[in-house]
Amino acid sequence: MKKCGFTLIELLAVIIILAIIALIATPIILNVIEDARKSAGKSEASMIMNSINNYCATSEMKNQLDGSIDICNDDDGVTIDDVSQMVSLGNAEVLEVKYENGKVTKLKVKSNNYEFELQSDGSFTINGASQTPEEPVVPIITKIEDKVLEQFPYLNTDGSGCTLTNDNNYSYMGGCYLKGNPDNNYIWYSGFLWRIMGINADNSIKLVAEDNLSTVIFGTRNNALNYDGSFIKDWLNNYFYNNLKNKDIIADQVWCYEATTTKSSNRTVCSNDALTSASKVGLITLDEYNLAGDNTSYLYNNQSHWMLTPYDATKVWYMHYNGDSNSLMSTNNRGIRPVINILPTATITSGSGKIASNWTKDNGPYVLNENKFIDVNDNLNTATIGEYVKFANKIYRVVGIDDDGNTKLILDGFYEEPVATKYLMNFGASNTFTTDGNIGQKLNGDVLNWLVASTDSTNRDKMVRDYPFYQNKTDYGTNYTVALEQTKPTRTINSTVGLIRMSEMLSGQSSSILTAGYTSNSDMENSASYWTLTPYTNNNQIWLVYNYGNTDIVNVTNPNTIRPVIVINSSVKINGGSGIWSDPYEI
Repeated sequence: MKKCGFTLIELLAVIIILAIIALIATPIILNVIEDARKSAGKSEASMIMNSINNYCATSEMKNQLDGSIDICNDDDGVTIDDVSQMVSLGNAEVLEVKYENGKVTKLKVKSNNYEFELQSDGSFTINGASQTPEEPVVPIITKIEDKVLEQFPYLNTDGSGCTLTNDNNYSYMGGCYLKGNPDNNYIWYSGFLWRIMGINADNSIKLVAEDNLSTVIFGTRNNALNYDGSFIKDWLNNYFYNNLKNKDIIADQVWCYEATTTKSSNRTVCSNDALTSASKVGLITLDEYNLAGDNTSYLYNNQSHWMLTPYDATKVWYMHYNGDSNSLMSTNNRGIRPVINILPTATITSGSGKIASNWTKDNGPYVLNENKFIDVNDNLNTATIGEYVKFANKIYRVVGIDDDGNTKLILDGFYEEPVATKYLMNFGASNTFTTDGNIGQKLNGDVLNWLVASTDSTNRDKMVRDYPFYQNKTDYGTNYTVALEQTKPTRTINSTVGLIRMSEMLSGQSSSILTAGYTSNSDMENSASYWTLTPYTNNNQIWLVYNYGNTDIVNVTNPNTIRPVIVINSSVKINGGSGIWSDPYEI
C-alpha cells in the first residue's frame, strides 16, 4: 500500500509559520495581560479609597450616637495599620494614607507590582504617570478663506465687489478688501511677514509684504507703461517667486497697470483689458492705496516703495516714506513690497492675526501652511529665505543658499562700536571693495571680532572664510540681473565678511529693525542708511540703501552705517528654534 505523510520541509514551514504567529501575538497578549493587571490594581486602589470613606462615615455617625471610638478622627488620624481593619486588602499594600475633612486626601497603594497614587481630581497615577492620556498638540487647521471671513465677515464677495459695504471695506476688481488700519491681519508665510488685504473675485486671498524686501529699478527709460517688459515684474516673478516656499498655494492673478496722472485716483475697475497682466506676483496699485485710506491704512509702512500704476511713459507712482504718493522716473530705484494671492484652500495652522514681540501659538500672526512651533533639527541650508537665525548671540536673516549649500546671512541690525551706537564710516577712496583697506578691512577686522570673538573658534569654524563676494557696476535704468551677475562679474573679492548687493533679497529695510523686534511702532530712527557692495559706473560713487527704503548713489567718502553679511558653511546644523523673530534658529 502507498502511504502519504508530511515531508520534513513541510513540517519546518508549519513550525516557522507558528513561530511567526507566536512572535506577533505574544507582545499583544502580554500587553493585554499588563493592561488587565494595571486595571485590576487601579480598581483595587479605588475600592480601598471608597471603603475607607464609607467606614469613616459610619464611624463618625456611631461616635455621635453612642460616643464610640472614632479612629478616623483621633489624634493619630487614619494610619496604614487602621486601613487593614477597615477593608480586606488581599495582596494589596497601603504605602501612604491620610483622611481629613470627611474624605481620603492621600492614598498610595501597591498592587500587582504597580504603585497607584491618588490625585486631587480623584484619579490615580500609575508609577507616577497620569493615566489620562495627554491630548496630542494638534494644530488648529482652518482654510484661509474661512479664517479671513471669520475675522472679517464684511469681506464677503460675490465676484462683483463687497456684498455689504461699510467703513471697513472697499471693492476693487470684483473683490473685497480691508480699509483702514486693522491690527489683526498679520500673517507669516515663507520667511516673511505679510498683511491680509482681502478676498479677490475668484475667492483667493490677497497678501502684501510688510517688509521692503529689496530695492529694484522699475524699468528702462521712457518705458514705464510696459509693465510686462519691466525689470520689476521679472524680479517679482522669477527671482523672488522662485525663492518662496510652498509655491503651489499661490494663485495666478490679473493685475491692472492702467496709467493715471491723478494723485487721488480711486478707480475700482481696470477700464482697458489690454492694460492687465496675469502673473503670480505683483504690487499694490495707486487706486488700492487710496481706497484703503492712504497713509492712515495698514498699506503705509513708513518706507518708500514702488506701486504698479504708471504716471505716464516715463514715470511710475511710488509711496513716499511719509505716506504721500509721488511719481518718479522708472529708471530710479525704490523699495519693493510684493503682493501675492493665496488659494482659498490653503490652511492657517495657528495665530490670532496680531503682531507680538513674543510670538506664541495663540498670540501672533496667522501661520500659513506650516507649523512654526516645533524646534527644527536639520542643516541650516534647509532654512527659508527671510527666516531668522541666532549665531554667536547676534540675530541674522537668511539671504540665500548657494549651489554648494552654504547659507548667506545678513545681520538684522547694524554694526555698533562697543558704546552701542550705530557706527558710521566712509566706503573708501573708491568704490572698489578690498579687504586690504577701508570698509573691507574694517569688516574683516573690528566687525568680524564684534560678530564672533576671535577666541570663539567653535563659531569661527562655522563661517566660510574667503567667500567670493561680487561687484558689478550698475547705472540708473540697468536691469537688476547686472548687480546679481556672478558668472562674469566686474570683480570678485574673497572675504569672510561682506555686504549685500543692490536688488538682492533682504537688501531693503527689515520690519523687525524698524520696530525694534516688534516692540514699538515702525520708526525710521530704528533703521539706518547702509552701504551695499554694488558700485556705480563712476568710481567715486556707490549704491546706498537709505533708512527710508529707497536705494540711490552716494559719494564713497560720505559716512554711513554697516550691515554686515556672512556665510555659514553647508555642514552647520540647526540645534533648535523655529526661524521666527522671537524664536530664531540656533546654530
